[in-house]
Amino acid sequence: MVERAHQDPRKVTARPLSLPGEMARSRAWARTVSLLALVASDLLALVAALGIAVGVRISLLPVLSHGFERPTYPLAHYAALWWIPVVYLTALAYTGLYTRRDPYWEEVRRCLMAATIAVVLMFAALSVAKTGADVSRPVVVLAWGILLVVLPLLRGAAKEALFAAGPWRKPALLVGHGRRAAALLEALRRNRTLGYDVVEAISDPLDAPDRAVAAGARDVILAIPELGRAEFLRLVERLREVAENVVIVPDLAEAPVLGVEVIGLLEDRALLLRVPNNLLKPWNLVVKRIFDLAVASALGLALAPFVAVATLAIVCGSRGPAFHVEPRVGRRGIPFACFKLRTMFRDADRRLGAYLAAHPAASAEWERYRKLRTYDPRVTRIGRILRRYSLDEIPQLLNVMRGEMSLVGPRPYLSPETALIEHDGLTDVRPGMTGLWQVSGKNALDLRERSRLDRWYVNNWSLWLDVIVLVKTVPVIFGVR
Repeated sequence: MVERAHQDPRKVTARPLSLPGEMARSRAWARTVSLLALVASDLLALVAALGIAVGVRISLLPVLSHGFERPTYPLAHYAALWWIPVVYLTALAYTGLYTRRDPYWEEVRRCLMAATIAVVLMFAALSVAKTGADVSRPVVVLAWGILLVVLPLLRGAAKEALFAAGPWRKPALLVGHGRRAAALLEALRRNRTLGYDVVEAISDPLDAPDRAVAAGARDVILAIPELGRAEFLRLVERLREVAENVVIVPDLAEAPVLGVEVIGLLEDRALLLRVPNNLLKPWNLVVKRIFDLAVASALGLALAPFVAVATLAIVCGSRGPAFHVEPRVGRRGIPFACFKLRTMFRDADRRLGAYLAAHPAASAEWERYRKLRTYDPRVTRIGRILRRYSLDEIPQLLNVMRGEMSLVGPRPYLSPETALIEHDGLTDVRPGMTGLWQVSGKNALDLRERSRLDRWYVNNWSLWLDVIVLVKTVPVIFGVR
């Protein structure tokens, strides 16, 4: 960044925020188009969920109830259900889905909340009005389950289309420099549900007011923590005259950022950031444990036949047992026996030593990543298939049910690896079958980067974060990034 200490942001010749009539009408039109498109996609999700639910009920009832005849309803029957979309859209509006611009996963959370509120209100209305004969409660429950999937998907598709077409784009100016600003720019471009269209990125904050006006930026994003307090406040004051919003990106490094509560003290003009430590609260640990047990039990039952087939294939494919037990570092640093399907030859260490001695590039790769990402001479043919889709880790569901691991958490490190990483806080929780590093780059990340992501997870834990990681793990298993 070029230093120009003699200049003052208050003296920059930027025009005050005022929109010509044509621009104001254009923005109003974009907002209207976006709102109508989102309402249309939400109604389509409701119709699809109800249609599928009714279809499933009609298909199953002949099997469950002998002599069932497919019902036919007159148009007046459907007209009498006008209140259902009204309640549904009201719930979506109440949760801010028509007024807020949130990151994708926060929008998904609000969609789930809105769908649940809508179903609760529908049941309440059915009970009060006693119209149970007109609306099947099982259909409503099934539609709710379908809506939890369909609503976020259609909303995401609608916003992608709106962004591509233009109405959802919100012109923004990014002020910052270096790797941090470049990473922020990439994140904003990737997350289109926010709608930010970074029309220009500059490094000199003194140019920000003029550049915001010239670029037609509605928001200015400041990622300049090195700017002095007085200069920063003057810049914000000036930018508020030329932009709708000033977005401040604080430099919190590795500090927790999810769930931070902003507290404003009116009398003292002070701003407080309350940073919770969710994993110190006993109730959160109980909830996480119940979640782990419920999901692990269901997955264990569903995958048991596959484990039986894989066990037979391993035993027939190479000499040795079907399962591999390896000591790993667990919660509070206590070692535990980590279960896996065996994917290596019995003389794996000998094969690895010989291969690394003959291949210096592979030896350097091993030193950096503690694994070989392309060819590993220790792995059997069946093992390559199991490892490719992370199927060798299915037995760790037993570790989860025994309380030694969690579904989501830091990587279960080997004892020698703990000397190579900064592991402060990593042993505060149970290690996980999957985690942030698995869904953020898997084998492409070195050991220190993995431990950094694990610390971020511990500092920012929430049950919703666990759900996000589990959902993102599925495409990663099948090689979809």
